[in-house]
This record gives sequence, C-alpha cells and structure tokens, in this order.
Amino acid sequence: MKNMNTVEVLGYSERGIFNSIVFYLQAHPELVGDFLKVLQIDDNSECFGESVKYTILSEQSFSDFGNSDLVIIAENNNTKLKTVVFIEGKVKTCQGSFSIDRKFDDLKQKKVFAGISSNIFVQLYYKYLLVNILKENKTDTSSYKLPNIFKKNDGNDRKIGKNEIVEKAREKIGYADTYYFVAILPKNEDFKKRFEELNATVFKTMPIPIEKIQSVSWEDVEHLFKDATIVSRTFEYNKGQIY
Repeated sequence: MKNMNTVEVLGYSERGIFNSIVFYLQAHPELVGDFLKVLQIDDNSECFGESVKYTILSEQSFSDFGNSDLVIIAENNNTKLKTVVFIEGKVKTCQGSFSIDRKFDDLKQKKVFAGISSNIFVQLYYKYLLVNILKENKTDTSSYKLPNIFKKNDGNDRKIGKNEIVEKAREKIGYADTYYFVAILPKNEDFKKRFEELNATVFKTMPIPIEKIQSVSWEDVEHLFKDATIVSRTFEYNKGQIY
C-alpha cells in the first residue's frame, strides 16, 4: 500500500487566522451565519437562513479607503435584501501588547501621526466613508469637509479610483440595505464607548451610527471554531500572538 501524502497549512498572525476561517467557511457555508452571530450581527434576520448567498472578500483593496481583512456580503434570495459586514482584526504580539487605549489616545489628539491609516478606529471609519460615497454615487470625499487628518498625505481627498478589481468589489458591496463595521480585538474592551467619544469629536463631521459598530474578542472567534481543525490548529500555532 502506498503511503498517503499529507499537507498542513499554518498561517501567521491575524492574516493566517482569517485565511483559515475563509477556507473553512467555504467548505462549511452553513456556519457563516454562526460566525456573523459571534460578530454580534444578530439583529438582522436577512443574514441568516437557507436562502442566503454569502460572498467573502479577503484582503480586498478599496484604494484610498484601505484594505479590509474580510468583507462578508449576505444576500437574501427571498427578500432580495443585502447586508455588508466589514471586518478588521488586530492582535497582540509576542513582543508586546495591543492597546486600544493607545490607539484611541493617538486619534483624539486630531493630529496626523505615523500609522494613522492602520489605526483600528480609522480603518473602520474609512470604510464608512466609502459606503457613503457609494450610496451617493460619488467618487471621493471632497463634499464632506473632513478634518485634514483624514485626507491623503498630499492633502487631497480620498477617492475610490479606477482599479478594475476594486471596481468589481465596489459593485459587490454597493446598493446594500445595511452595513456593519466590526473589530476583532485581543480583548473586547469598551470599543463602542470609545467610538462614541470619537463620534462627538474627531468624527463629528460624519459620525458613524453607533449601532452599526461591533467588536468581539479573538477568544470568542476561537471558541466558535474549536472543532474546525484548520482554524484551531492555526490558533494553536499562533498561541501568544493573537490574544
């Protein structure tokens, strides 16, 4: 009898975790709804049931509005309603720890700082701006009179651009009935409360509806996939790196 070859794929850090989740959900579409419930998207019945088509975009670029770790698009075949969930993940590192307080404090100073576009609050805010220009059939944020810290380094307003793959993604996420913006963090620590404060200060020109913001911990995600070998082994491989 021939020996059977085996392949084990182990990804690094949050990108590795997200990839393992995508591969698993592609093979087990019946669990996408459970994943959305873990992400606290449990107030929208259009996302759940046997008549829902799910599309997942992984590491999708949205030009000046940044990449998304994951985007889940749920289209209900019965009601014809569509929901889009933007998901960003942040992890601790073996050398230190992710601090939501530090990210919050950096931003509320209303000053440009190194790494502003990778700040979790800003990443989600950019996706909210993107959603708004799509709803209004605009190509940039010039009419929103945003603070200068949300403009590009050259001082110009953010725009969607004409990259063909970005255009495809734009079509997929456009014309949705509901949008959510989710952070997956090492610890779930008053994220929405901090967003409310930023809505009243830094984001006050165009605040995000706070009910569309959600946050969960990586531990919650790991628990959902405890019986999914491809995901659980990737969490184990990254032990100490995720949360």
